[in-house]
This record gives sequence, structure tokens and C-alpha cells, in this order.
Amino acid sequence: MHIFINVLEEIIVKEVRIQIEELRPEIQPKVKVAEVVAYTLNRLPPLFATSMIGWKYQYDYALNELHPQISQTVTHGIKAILFGDPLHDSTPLPKHLFLNSAGVLHQLNQLLKRKYLRWRDVPIIVREMSEQCTHFSQINNSDDQTVIQGIEETRLQDVNHLNHQHRAALSSSKRFMQKQLVQKQQEAFRLELEKAWDSHLKTSEGSWSSDKRAKDALEMEYRALESYTLGAQLGIINVLEHLVFLIIGKATPPDLDQQFNKGEVAAYALNRLPVMYATSVRGFQHLRQKAVSELSRELIGNVRTGIMKVLKIPHTELQPIAAYRFTQEYEQAILDLRTLLGRNDITLHNVVAIVQDLLLCQSASRN
Repeated sequence: MHIFINVLEEIIVKEVRIQIEELRPEIQPKVKVAEVVAYTLNRLPPLFATSMIGWKYQYDYALNELHPQISQTVTHGIKAILFGDPLHDSTPLPKHLFLNSAGVLHQLNQLLKRKYLRWRDVPIIVREMSEQCTHFSQINNSDDQTVIQGIEETRLQDVNHLNHQHRAALSSSKRFMQKQLVQKQQEAFRLELEKAWDSHLKTSEGSWSSDKRAKDALEMEYRALESYTLGAQLGIINVLEHLVFLIIGKATPPDLDQQFNKGEVAAYALNRLPVMYATSVRGFQHLRQKAVSELSRELIGNVRTGIMKVLKIPHTELQPIAAYRFTQEYEQAILDLRTLLGRNDITLHNVVAIVQDLLLCQSASRN
């Protein structure tokens, strides 16, 4: 799993929102957060991290050394957006660029309107909707079809047929039912975050009351989840990430493919390359072409050096950032959904469409 994060993203988004709130009310709607964030990120050094201790180091560096520069660059970015080229491209990036576990989770969050939705919650919500639809189909035995709008295409699916699969899966899946202890999972993750803060932030154990420790741990969980889906929320993407992973794949001998963390290699390379964030189709195309034509040698060189360094000094014993846990939850959620719905074809490509179908069925059962 290629888990890493640019620590600056969270910090800059917060600063952008603070400065926008300080503008006159009639001006605020004219400033797009994503555009100012991209402007700022592209003018500051990247601070990628793959572990909690790396995150702590980069976060402290950003606050202690870069904060005046961050604030000033955000101010310039807001002015550039307000008084810049009025014909600049505002076409949002296509959804397929965010077809990953974080991007699809954000789509489900919007669809289900559940604050702080996590992948581990999705099978539980789907099970509840499935049960309602099963009850509805038993009362209303019809052959109606529901149109499902997928990510890339529109298809028809028979609701009653799906419900039959739901009933069979719900009656036979002991393994899924054993995984419904959501509160225990939340508590375990909270305790894990507390432990990480104790060790990496070097905070005196006696300085926090148990209530404050719990509150701070929960706040960190929410911050981590917000950061995990931040790119999809804003519609912003780092153009170089995909290119870096393509090069990693081509530069890695088959016998070494499973022997190092590709996320660490990507973070190493990205921390030594120019920053290229885009929020529009034109910006994405321009930066990608620039990267291919002007940075190919630099891209390949940094990736190869990163592979050698990570192979020489692996960091497998370090506590990974919270996004690692969210990705694990995604993988388990997909397995649970396949068991629950009796379908082995469930992937990132169709899970949103399936939930849309269940929502329509659930809405019909209430009317």
C-alpha cells in the first residue's frame, strides 16, 4: 500500500480558510479554496511523510520554520485569484483521477451524508439498507428496475434480484456479522492514536487528564480522516505522484518488487522534485506535459536513488501515518461488501453505483 502524505496540505488549507474568512463577505465567494491551496503548495517545499515520526518532524518544521512564508504565500495566492487572469480555466478535474480509496470514500460521504464516514462504516450502512430493501421487496413484489448511474457508465440492475442475493448473504454470513463491533474498533483506534502521541509528541503523561486525552485523540482521528480525503474534497491533485509510481514500477527488478515500501520511495522522490498541484483540466495537462518534457531525467534519478536508500535502510518498524489504517479498512470493507451482497465483482469502480441503488430502494420503501 502506497501510503504517504504532504504534511503541508492540511496546514495550508487551514491558513487559506482563515484568510478567506477575514475578507469582506462580498469577496469571499470569489475565492476558491482549492486554487489558493494549489498556488501556495506549488511555491513551497514539499514535506511528504510515511510514518508518524516523519509526520511529526515535518509538521514541526512547517510550523516553526515555514509559517511566515506560508501565510505570505497564501495572501499572494488570494490576490492572484481575485485579480489574476479572468479567463483562467475553471474546468474541474475529472472524477476518474480520484478513483482511489480516499476519493471513493469522499463520494460515499457525499452520497450518504454521513459526517466522518470511514470505510469500516460502509458495510454496516449497506447491511441496514439491504434489510430495508428486502422487507420492501417482500411487501411489493414488483419487477421494476432502478437506473443506476455509475462512475463511467449507466446500467440497469434488477432491485428484487439484488435483494434475493442480500437475503441469502445475510442469512449465511457469520464472518460478516462478527465484524459489526464498530464501537470497539473506534476505541482501539483511539487508544492507538493516544499511544502514538505519547511516544512521538513527547508529551508528559501526567499533563493530560483522561478526558482531554480522549478528546485530543478523537480530534486527531478526525484530522487524519479529513487529510485522507482532502484531495478529493477540494478537487486537487499532485500531478507528479502518478508519474513517480509509473517510474517505480519500471525501475524495480521483479525479484525486489515486494522487498521495499513504494510509498517511502515516492515520498523520497517527491520531496526532491518541483511541486506540481493542479485543480483544472488545463492546469493538469500543462503540468503533466512539463513534467514529461523537462523533468524526466530528474524523476528517474530520484526514484532510483530512493529505491536504493529504502532497500538499504528499511523503516518497516515505524508507526505508519493514519492513512495506512484507513486503507486497510477499505480493503476489509470491500471483502465484507462482497460477502454481504453475494457479489465478487464489487470494486472501487462500482461501489458508489451499488450504494446509489440501495438508496433509491430505501427511499421507495419509505414512500
